[in-house]
Amino acid sequence: MYGQNNYGSYQPNSYGSPYGQEEFINPSKPPPFQFKRKRINVVSAIVALFLPWLVFCGISSLWSFSLRYTSPSATWGITLAVGVPLGLLTVYYFYQCYKALSRGQYQTVETGDHAAWTLFILITCCVAFAVALVLGGTNYQENMRGVFDVSAMSSYTGVNPATMRGQELMDAGKVTFIAGTDLDMRYSNGFRNNDVYCVAPITVNNAVLASYDFWAVGKNCCSDGDKTDFKCGNVNRQGSRGGIRIVSDSDRDFYRLAVQQSLSAHAIKAIHPLFFRWTDDPAEEQEALERVGYQWILAGMIGYFLFQLFLVVIALTCFTKLRLE
Repeated sequence: MYGQNNYGSYQPNSYGSPYGQEEFINPSKPPPFQFKRKRINVVSAIVALFLPWLVFCGISSLWSFSLRYTSPSATWGITLAVGVPLGLLTVYYFYQCYKALSRGQYQTVETGDHAAWTLFILITCCVAFAVALVLGGTNYQENMRGVFDVSAMSSYTGVNPATMRGQELMDAGKVTFIAGTDLDMRYSNGFRNNDVYCVAPITVNNAVLASYDFWAVGKNCCSDGDKTDFKCGNVNRQGSRGGIRIVSDSDRDFYRLAVQQSLSAHAIKAIHPLFFRWTDDPAEEQEALERVGYQWILAGMIGYFLFQLFLVVIALTCFTKLRLE
């Protein structure tokens, strides 16, 4: 009884060990991985929702509106100042996370410097940046560039198409013609090149002019060829005698071809033809075109916020469901 060494061995307790275990765990052997639920990281979720969306709003606005028109170099400078560091940082974090996962350092990926939320935020910021460039560039080309071009040009009122020539209004952006001005449908024409480019001369009281230098134009609003079904702009509205200059180089070339066809078919002359969108109020029409550009961006902002919210919900589900410990 007293001769035995009771300190060199362990006798299991029928009521359990002092630590509530049936046997000691080998301290040299790491415990197996267990799956446990992780708390929601509210701060990271909020940042992940709003930061990519703010990147989208800023870049899409930058590439849509007046700064791009007045200072393209500043637009490119801001874009590169945001895009290059964002791209490099994303690549760096992605590489660090890949390296940590390949070594089995799961804890480092989830809660260390290379957190999964951080990588998610960076990747979605890059996606927002790219989508914003596409939307902003498209909106600028389709809507806002023409608005800025016309706004930078001069406005004329009381223009008489019978006595004035195109050379006199080379810088015209918005034009209001004299009373009695209308379209001469006898000389309207359509030229097809995928779209139908429609033209009709602007005259006074359907008088025969020495030179038809002012033309109302539009796309896909007439038949192909020498027809009198020109329906572009506000042609059916009584009292329309205003025009907004067409400034698109590609469209202007096809309108010129349509005019040349009309000149050849009817033996009339145009010394320096200018092309206008026919309207009853050029200023109001210009504001309406500008609103379209803003509506594009507003719709894009709302749509991308909902898209980012969807991504964050998925990330919350994945990041809070399971983790390795």
